[in-house]
Amino acid sequence: MEYTVSDVAKFSIANALNGGKGTMFPTIDDPRLAGRSFGSIAAVPMAHSEARRLQEASLYFATADMTALALAAAVTPPQEPMQKRRLPVPTGFLVFGEPIGGYTLDVTKDYALDGDPIEVTIPIVAVSWSVWTPCDFKVTDENGYSPRVRWAVQLTPGALHELPPDYEGVWLTFYAGPGPEFEGLPPETIVARDNTGRGITARQVVASAAKQPALNWDNESVLGFGAPFEEADPGNTQHWAQVVYTAWQLMSQTGTSQFTEIEEIPRDRSGRKRDAREGITGDGTVRVVNVHARHRPSRTAAAEDAAASTGRDTPSWSCRWPVRPYRRYTCLNTHGHASGDCEHEDRIVPGHIKGPTDKPLRVGETVNLWDHQPE
Repeated sequence: MEYTVSDVAKFSIANALNGGKGTMFPTIDDPRLAGRSFGSIAAVPMAHSEARRLQEASLYFATADMTALALAAAVTPPQEPMQKRRLPVPTGFLVFGEPIGGYTLDVTKDYALDGDPIEVTIPIVAVSWSVWTPCDFKVTDENGYSPRVRWAVQLTPGALHELPPDYEGVWLTFYAGPGPEFEGLPPETIVARDNTGRGITARQVVASAAKQPALNWDNESVLGFGAPFEEADPGNTQHWAQVVYTAWQLMSQTGTSQFTEIEEIPRDRSGRKRDAREGITGDGTVRVVNVHARHRPSRTAAAEDAAASTGRDTPSWSCRWPVRPYRRYTCLNTHGHASGDCEHEDRIVPGHIKGPTDKPLRVGETVNLWDHQPE
């Protein structure tokens, strides 16, 4: 939390927003801020909102198998609209055992460098969330003056859409790890420039990353309650949000359709005292989310998927789930279905292999062949 509201973090947020990067763009209607850059103003509500989110968060860790299961089920978007009841807790922080996505960054293009393209992959490995409205963050000076804070969302580059004050949904902040993406480059490769134009090498970036938090804020998104999900391309916040929501769906299923089991690792007493001194109100317990024993893949299948994965992007999961789970849009009140007086929800169902158990498995597209013209 301390780093999130530091000058270094705010400077990084300001640079990203001034460059048009990011999804959420706050503005403060205060004439006294005239002359300051948009990013430097917006960085304050962004940083302090995230710090409060982290202070209050319940902590989760999704194992590699759980992460792969969520990715397999999220191949198709949720059919139900965004439901508040799917959230495990109102405010949380979830670290994934493997990346839920990523994107390729052309360093030479991004930093206007000379030479051949240098591409690195940025993996998304964690997310924080909280129930959120635009009115949540308020700025008040020593005289009690409280200017309005407005929020806009950028879903396509350059197109900002202001959110109404009564908007209600979930805020998600996606995190990536710092530095390691440059470890595979020759140490003296110029990967950036400072404000004087001097080159910054891969060696310097990796060394600097060792002094930073283990996770870095990468981007953010909001999901409005009741809003539908749409097809999303991998590599953007909309797709990552669908993977997170799918993980929540899997965690919320119980009974015969239960997919997950959770082990709780409580924070020790000294850690809780230290958290309290630092203003952390979350209980510090880490909830490890794993695939339920009856659905858990074999170690051999997990090892085969691991061997086929890079660790920098979404992992392979086809050995663990050769037939991926699928969504069934279920009516919760069949008696009122005909009149429309009913509610539907997603049920994620395990994929099943059809055919004799003693025969080899073939996974592929179905091909229908007619040896004569059908009548």
